[in-house]
Amino acid sequence: MKSPRVDTAAVPHDSVTDTCDYCGLPVYGVGVPGQPAYCCFGCRFAAEVTQSSGDTAAQRWTALTLGLSVFCTMNVVMLTMALWSYAAIPATAFEFALGDFLRYGAMLFSTPVLLVLGRPLMASAIEQFRRGIWSTDLLLLTGVVAAYVVSVVSTVRGSGHVYYEVSCVILVLVTLGRWLEASGRLQVTAALEQLERLVPETVRVVLLDGSITTQPRSQVLMGQLLRVGAGERIPVDGCVIRGRAVVDEQFFTGESAPVEKQLGDRVLGGTLNLDGDLVISVAALPSAGALGRLIEAVRTARLAKGHFQNLADRWSQWFFPIISIFAGLTFGVHTWLGGWETGLLTALSVVLIACPCALALATPLAVWAALANAATKGVLFRSGAALERLATIRAIRWDKTGTLTTGAPEVRSLLCEQESERAGIEQLAAALVSASTHTFSRAVGEYLGAIPTESTFTEVQTVAGRGLVGQDANSGAVRLGSRRWMADGQLSIGPRLESLLSHPENAVASLVFVGWNGCVRGVFVLQETLRPEAAATLQDCHALDIDQAILTGDRSARAAILQQELQIRVLSELLPEGKLAEIRSVRETVGPVAMVGDGLNDAPALAAADIGIALGCGADVTRDSADVCLLSNDLRQIPWSLHLAKVTVRTIRQNLAWSFGYNSLGVIVAAVGWLHPALAAILMVVSSLMVLGNSLKLRGESNTPRGASLDAAEQPVLKSQLGTAA
Repeated sequence: MKSPRVDTAAVPHDSVTDTCDYCGLPVYGVGVPGQPAYCCFGCRFAAEVTQSSGDTAAQRWTALTLGLSVFCTMNVVMLTMALWSYAAIPATAFEFALGDFLRYGAMLFSTPVLLVLGRPLMASAIEQFRRGIWSTDLLLLTGVVAAYVVSVVSTVRGSGHVYYEVSCVILVLVTLGRWLEASGRLQVTAALEQLERLVPETVRVVLLDGSITTQPRSQVLMGQLLRVGAGERIPVDGCVIRGRAVVDEQFFTGESAPVEKQLGDRVLGGTLNLDGDLVISVAALPSAGALGRLIEAVRTARLAKGHFQNLADRWSQWFFPIISIFAGLTFGVHTWLGGWETGLLTALSVVLIACPCALALATPLAVWAALANAATKGVLFRSGAALERLATIRAIRWDKTGTLTTGAPEVRSLLCEQESERAGIEQLAAALVSASTHTFSRAVGEYLGAIPTESTFTEVQTVAGRGLVGQDANSGAVRLGSRRWMADGQLSIGPRLESLLSHPENAVASLVFVGWNGCVRGVFVLQETLRPEAAATLQDCHALDIDQAILTGDRSARAAILQQELQIRVLSELLPEGKLAEIRSVRETVGPVAMVGDGLNDAPALAAADIGIALGCGADVTRDSADVCLLSNDLRQIPWSLHLAKVTVRTIRQNLAWSFGYNSLGVIVAAVGWLHPALAAILMVVSSLMVLGNSLKLRGESNTPRGASLDAAEQPVLKSQLGTAA
């Protein structure tokens, strides 16, 4: 048989076979197939008391046994205190009889406590052993049973000290303390339950004959037709095949404005149908949908260990043998000095105060709390290690197009050679672009949105990289596109347009020309729009002492305007290889660097950076190149994520320092015999609860960073007079 590994209660290892059936956190080691898995005996006991399913009578019985154990322990303490007071009275027949009565009474009340509360402790120790882990639960159980056995022997002999109250008080305090810890861990994982509650447990299935039946969401099949009424959550990813509705997709896209859905549109599981009635065809099973992938990604992130967790694990590997040897030496020394009973109590105090629950919780609890908080706010970390690395970032490199800007160009103005032709230019341009899906065509179409688009063109052709040409009965061949496209058609630019285009703000802009009959009649001037929160986000990152620069493929003239507008260094005319080289250079000269982009055309730079941050992941939370995915395009989440990472690492360090220092000092005090076992049990619980409370504060970290308190309408909408080069 493989020799057991050395570890503490609930300390993660590399092999993960289960998650805790109570709190949902990972359970490490090799489990027993078909049996419930718990990360500690506190979760085992708490599950029996507060299980969400099962026999109600069994739940009440478990709660009743805990109450009876507390009652019995109070009686044991009362009887043993009486026994101590009679120990100083001269021995008579009555005192002997009274002493026996008190001893047997204490044994009578302590036995059910040992059986009831010792059972989950024993089960936990056995389960940990089966998983190949030496647990401190075994040491606790050994000490408790030893104190009870010594007391029984003294009771039967009618002489000697009894320690029933030690066994009972330790079991009650340890059980209650572990239960509180388990409840705290359950609060940490409650964020996943909030995500899972975004979808209903049952769905309405439309049958072939048009009738409707209900079934569990987990049993839906591909292609099934589901009905979703107004005010209901869409249960799975699907495609609308009947009906029209307005859907709130804010959780995935960050857009507060609802989106209209009609025939053929895709809908995401977990989004809210605000009005209308929809029939959708199931396009993805629950686990494979957008929400299912998000939940799975968060669960996976919890399993990856960071630097601090590995550090705690290395210490934990030596913990069990060190404490076992130290407790044995303490027992030997105090037995030699004051008898074996004193040695037993002192060694038991050492084991109790050294219980590494706080150390085991120090890192994972803080990381899990931070990951859960981030997930509910639309920020997905690939792992706890990514969260720790983000805290070390000294530099950020920003992609421009689609990151700091909206990515979609818009028309700033229409310049005309002759103002009298403006209406005709607009009408012909609107008809031409209605036949194209090019980005520039869409921008022109949106600008001319109110212009009638009844086409008079007999033929419209699209020439890749050039533009559009259409044959009009009145104007002949009408061209719309680049300057080169005008030159190809021998269309000249008049003096007024040449003068207007020479202005600096137009010279660096993207231009769409339109002309016919040998002349360019008008020019649409396009610009990219900076996101409303871009300036405030850059200021927030600057306040965090982060070295920043923007990477773009734009020409240097356009980059200069952006640099002047945002007061940040801009590196221009960069190909993907140039962005990659910049990331590597910054890492050598400044330190750890983060790359922020849309996760698509800048994937190499994202992958090369110490931390890659992708915006607008939305339903696509599986972008491999990013360590951090923002479900929305809200840049304000980035400085908040940096703040959360730094606070998390600070919390981890506080937890480790507290648990290590507290336990070390406590072991020394216990070893010299200054700590009663019952007090040691109380202090052990206090240590764990201190770490628990410190970690749970991370759940309340707000995602409203400095500069983000203004509404979008109150912030200046910055218009960057740039082109749309990547």
